[in-house]
Amino acid sequence: MVRVVDLLSLTPKYILNSEVEIPEEKLVSYLATLLEVARMGGVSVEEHKLGEYIVSSLEISPDVVQRAARLIEEEALSIGELVARIEEPVLRVCILRDAYVMAMMDEKVDHLEWMALERLAGALGLSHKLAKKITQFVDSMVEVQNELDELTERSS
Repeated sequence: MVRVVDLLSLTPKYILNSEVEIPEEKLVSYLATLLEVARMGGVSVEEHKLGEYIVSSLEISPDVVQRAARLIEEEALSIGELVARIEEPVLRVCILRDAYVMAMMDEKVDHLEWMALERLAGALGLSHKLAKKITQFVDSMVEVQNELDELTERSS
């Protein structure tokens, strides 16, 4: 079955041309980083839903989710320590993108969340210019989604 999300992801997949499989350990670190970012300002219902969406969309096993949670709960790894486990630039960009989406889930990014995102971008080794492009990209996608919602509503 083809879903709308599959159609919307065609171009980015082609442009990024990133078919490399992500090793499970990197996926654990990736997910743990997002969980830790979500916890910084308190996990809202929307952020929790996004986390579940990411897990289900990527078909991440419950074991990977538990291992990611263990990294931040039991091992108490910091954002810097989690990020250090991921060297691939494309994964680092995706982490900032997803962290920003997560921060936007309650439709506002407060001062604390901005500070956390800036620290995350620095820990990821992303320049201010690239971090800004990533947030602008997400802002544009949210704007497109809102306009699509309006079009859908009007056509109903």
